[in-house]
Amino acid sequence: MNAFTILSASLHRHSIALILMIATVMACSSALAAPAAKNPDLDPQKRTKLESTVMNQNLTLEKRIRALKELYSDRTVNGRIERTICAWDPLGKPGPIAAATNDQILRSMHYGMKLDIVIFQNEKALISTFLNEKKCDAILVRGAATKPFNKFSATIEALGALPERRHLQLLMQVLANPSMGKRLTNDNYTIMGVATIGDSYVFMEDKSVNSLLSMPGKNIAVQYTDLGMIELIKAVGATPVEGDMMESVQTFADKKVPSMISPAIGYLVMGAGQMNQDVGAITTPIAQSTMQLIGRTEQFPPELAQILREDFLFKFDNYARRVDKEVALVEDSFWITPPEEDKVKLADVYQGVRIKLRDQGFYDASMLRLARKIRCRFEPTNQECTNPVE
Repeated sequence: MNAFTILSASLHRHSIALILMIATVMACSSALAAPAAKNPDLDPQKRTKLESTVMNQNLTLEKRIRALKELYSDRTVNGRIERTICAWDPLGKPGPIAAATNDQILRSMHYGMKLDIVIFQNEKALISTFLNEKKCDAILVRGAATKPFNKFSATIEALGALPERRHLQLLMQVLANPSMGKRLTNDNYTIMGVATIGDSYVFMEDKSVNSLLSMPGKNIAVQYTDLGMIELIKAVGATPVEGDMMESVQTFADKKVPSMISPAIGYLVMGAGQMNQDVGAITTPIAQSTMQLIGRTEQFPPELAQILREDFLFKFDNYARRVDKEVALVEDSFWITPPEEDKVKLADVYQGVRIKLRDQGFYDASMLRLARKIRCRFEPTNQECTNPVE
């Protein structure tokens, strides 16, 4: 089984899981995707009670959903709500994400929804459409592309901020607290879920090169959306060659550059068959890679967004196991072991880049502080824990 086949199966299952997650809430409440304005027929005291019920994590989900339905009962038309979800699939309409979302159209009708799915192969075009048109009510994109919508959420993928998946999982537990909703929602957009899709790595065309620090003067392919990775490349004395994810991988596959920084999904999409046997990836990840569900605030009320975030957290381990299963199929010989001293040196480089981009306003300072506290939860003796600069 080649890497392309592996990824297709993996993305298909991931996509189904994500869409089914949305559909579960559709089934429970016809208020899904209703405008945020609440039922004007409710008196203020009743409205406050219903809002409190939905946000109370100590109550059963069934009770909270009943409260949600009553809170937005005036927003259905002929028992159905028409909404459009736009999803990114690097393989276009024939791809696994497209297939999963299109399969959901008929299913969603049973939940009182008329769901229109639009697939974009070009993530940049999808983002532009969402920003400039009303075609999409919600989008499913990679976390690296979420900066225009929510800087706090986009900073989850900050360079070296969450070194391991356990750090990301603890962060997801924090973000599922209703008190964090204000951070994840603004006047225009709301983050309704974050799911892991693995790590981002440094890929090398020659496995004998085992350190990013050995790349001064070299060209490194990188995604234009990730300023952190771009600044990292500059910090080690190399030159970034920017493009979208597929462009970067193709540039690397065509041997136009000796290295690239990309989520593992990029390599798998391209397929191992297009790479020579000397290609490998350094085992130490440099950031977490996520998919994030973003909706228009006017279309997705805060109570619904909260329930979706909790559901994403509930299924975190399920997503992680699927990622691990697919990555485990990559041959051991593909992985490059870096020098032990790289860990400390690169940690300092990562921190320098984070602080620089924080001060420039690209990274969110509060998310960086939260990430530091999470790192220190696992490694409290680190210098950054006793002398914090983030």
